[in-house]
Amino acid sequence: MISFLTSEIYLNKFLIVTSFVLLIFITFAVIYISYISWKDKKRLKK
Repeated sequence: MISFLTSEIYLNKFLIVTSFVLLIFITFAVIYISYISWKDKKRLKK
């Protein structure tokens, strides 16, 4: 029973860490795509 609880705590920590990593990755991806789109619009205006 105790080992089940500790494994559940580790699973919860793993899920929290994974969700934060995905959130950071998606944030950087959106910033990168926005930057490329902005550069492309600047290039097309010339």
